[in-house]
Amino acid sequence: MLRGVQKELWISTPMCIIGLLFVTLFIPLLATSAQEPSIPEQDFTNDESPPSKTIRISGNGPERYLMELLANAFEQHHPSVSVDFFWHPNAKPIRTIELGEADIAITGEEVPSLRSTIIARDGIAILTNFSNPIKEVTSDQLTEIFSGKLRYWSQVYEEAPQTKIILINRSSNQNIRQAFEKQLKIPNDISRSAYRAETEQEAITMVSGNLEAITFVSITPALRAKEDGVAINLLFIDKIEPEVQTVLDKRYPIQRPVMLITNQQPSTEVLAFEQFALSPDGQRLIKKGKFYHLSER
Repeated sequence: MLRGVQKELWISTPMCIIGLLFVTLFIPLLATSAQEPSIPEQDFTNDESPPSKTIRISGNGPERYLMELLANAFEQHHPSVSVDFFWHPNAKPIRTIELGEADIAITGEEVPSLRSTIIARDGIAILTNFSNPIKEVTSDQLTEIFSGKLRYWSQVYEEAPQTKIILINRSSNQNIRQAFEKQLKIPNDISRSAYRAETEQEAITMVSGNLEAITFVSITPALRAKEDGVAINLLFIDKIEPEVQTVLDKRYPIQRPVMLITNQQPSTEVLAFEQFALSPDGQRLIKKGKFYHLSER
């Protein structure tokens, strides 16, 4: 009997071990396979930065340096936003807005069909050669000169030489020309016989090298060129000297606004850029950029 019992125990012991192994290893697997698979949620809040945005600015005038100052400071305050420029003398800023190719256009006047915001002002300087004896003109004389009615310097000032006036015009799509023609109410645009300068620097160079020439440019590069010794005069207009203070107090008669033009529903980023340009920090940068802020800030 003892031997039989030992044999039975020897047989059952391995079976118990196998049963325990089955329970330990396979039952949990079966239970797991019966559950729905779970996908761990990923938290992107701390690991990923917001998607970057781009503001596209289009222009053709002397405001490029100013807009770059504003853009660089704005990007520091808004690291997820970048500002790109399409800037060329022949660019058509308003058209780029209409076609959706830019977010902001820089112009010198309001556009009724679009959203217009003034952020600064600019004076328009009238330049002649340094050796030209004429030092001042009236607004009416300027209208007659650039419309072609007055053709000789002696018609402007009797002691001036009887030489023909050489007009240096600007590109027809540039906002400085549009503002100039509008303020002086030049009929039928500037005379077609005028030469054309594409940039401020080209216009300044052409006048400094020609005794009979006259042109108009943004007042800041004109003042800077005169300080650098370039042979030009900035004419008094209606007896008002073209200088920083007379532009700021609005006595200087030929001025233009610097406008941001957008579509009627600009993006959040574009609105933020506009607000920055109008903020005290933005207006200080406008002064640094040699334009004229809207008010003391």
